[in-house]
This record gives sequence, structure tokens and C-alpha cells, in this order.
Amino acid sequence: MKQLFAAILASLALAHAPETCAQRFRVATWNVENLFDTVHDPRKDDHEFLPAATRHWNGARYWRKLRNIAQTLAAMELPAVVALQEVENDTVLRDLTRRTQLWPAGYRHIVTDSPDVRGVDVALLYRPEAFRLLSWHAVRIPSAEHGLSPTRDILVATGLVGQDTLHVCVVHMPSRRNSNRRSAQNRRLAMQTLCHVVDSLSDRKVVVMGDFNAEPGDAALSVLHTRPTRLHTLLPTDRKTLRSRRGTYYFRGVWGFLDHILVSPALHKRSTGQAWECRFPWLLRTSKEIPHRTYGGTSYLGGISDHLPLAADLEL
Repeated sequence: MKQLFAAILASLALAHAPETCAQRFRVATWNVENLFDTVHDPRKDDHEFLPAATRHWNGARYWRKLRNIAQTLAAMELPAVVALQEVENDTVLRDLTRRTQLWPAGYRHIVTDSPDVRGVDVALLYRPEAFRLLSWHAVRIPSAEHGLSPTRDILVATGLVGQDTLHVCVVHMPSRRNSNRRSAQNRRLAMQTLCHVVDSLSDRKVVVMGDFNAEPGDAALSVLHTRPTRLHTLLPTDRKTLRSRRGTYYFRGVWGFLDHILVSPALHKRSTGQAWECRFPWLLRTSKEIPHRTYGGTSYLGGISDHLPLAADLEL
């Protein structure tokens, strides 16, 4: 804990360095794999993450996960904004930002209240001295109107970075699990909704981050590159790189990028390079060097997430 506290203070010193004409602005996205509290929400189907359930999710496991997330954000040098997916509610974010050793960083948070049956949502952590929040809202995916399973809202936040106005969109697209016509329709509907959001922010500085449940070459993502507001990926696009041992997600022996950071043309020229996945030792199972997830089925593995964080630097 003392080492974590020291790392946070060192990161804060860098974050508060005197401003220059252009300053590094680090963004990150991370699917934190079912960050639930241990209290039942009667509105949601969160029964599997209760102390008496088969997963035996309890306070000790909950706080261990929060401390490890805090350690990771400190090691990432406290990104100015962090998009999170699979968080249950405001409680878990308040515990993360105020009741772990992350508290000196001063992160604030916003979180959606989506109709997702299990109760997982998307959220944004931000450091107010780096990103001065002006407004935010959630955009509902009209899944129910089409007879489809409800999914996560899109979070849209607008803030000031120095004299620049920045729009940040956080997404968690419907899963490809049990792929069929209805799930594919739900994914298309979610992507169309995101396209409308991005188009409404045309000719502005926009960053879109989150778990797209899609690889860089998937058709679902290609539509974002051809809209009026053409988004640019900060991930590698060549096949050789994508087939190497790189990625944020590992499934059946293959690494892949389900998580993405996309930027508008006004920001693309301000990116300092490609996005990178964070491979800190405590995020990996040392025997295989794959993401050390919290659960394998109902078996507790003691890790943080089945995804690795993805980060990128912009100059603002």
C-alpha cells in the first residue's frame, strides 16, 4: 500500500507540471469484469454476485479487486479520463475513488443507469484539474422497441482541457455470445446509435472508448470510419501485428482487441502514437501470461479482469 501511495503521489506531480503549448493528455479504457458490490439490487439480476451465491462474492474479494484496480491506474500514471465497463453502480466507483489508496488522485466519476438485465453499466473516471466536466448525458439504445434484450447506454461527457472542448463517449456494445440473427441485429442497432451520436459532434474533438466486442477488421467497426465524422483507430491495423501476441482479450488461445480507442480527425493529428495495452505483472496469470481474470466460470481465480486496459496519449 505504501508503494501504491508513493506511485500515486509521483503521478500527481507529473500531472501538475507547468503547462506548455501542448500537454500530454492520457486516456484509457478498461472492462473490469463484473465489478459488483455485495448488496442485492432488487431491480437487477445480480444474484450471482452475492455472498451466499455460487460465486461467493464477498467483501474480502470485492476490496481486493478495488485495490488492484487502484494499483493499475496508478501504474498507468493516472490517466486524465478512464472509461470503465461492467461496473454495477455509483457505490463501487465511490469505493474505488474514495476508499482505496487511489483517493489522493482526486478522481470523480459519472455512471449510467442502463436497462441491462444484470445491472452492468459504463462509467467515466476523470481528474477535474485535467478534464473540467461541463455536461454529460446517457444515450439509450432502443433495443426494447425492437423486441431485443436491453443493453448498456452510451455515456457522452463534454469537458474542457485547457482551452479545448473535448467530447468523450464510453460504450459497451452487445456481446457476440450465442451469435444469432437477433444478437447481430442488436449490435447493428447499438452501432447505428453510436454513429448518430458521433455525427452530431461533427468537426469537433471526439474520443470514443470502450469494449466494442469487435475486432479492428470487423464490419461492425468499419461503419465508424466512413461516417461524416470519420473516426480513426489508434490501434494497429496491419494483419501481421494483429496476429502477434498482442491484444486486450484472450480467448481459446488467440489474442484480440475487443477494446478500442477511436478519435475524430481533429484529434487524430494530436495523437502521439498507437494505443497500447497495459501488461503489468499483476494483471497476468504468470504461468501463461494471459489476463488474470476474477472468475473462471464460478471458480474464484483472484485476478482483476479478463481484459487488459488500453491507453493512449493525446496532445491538448
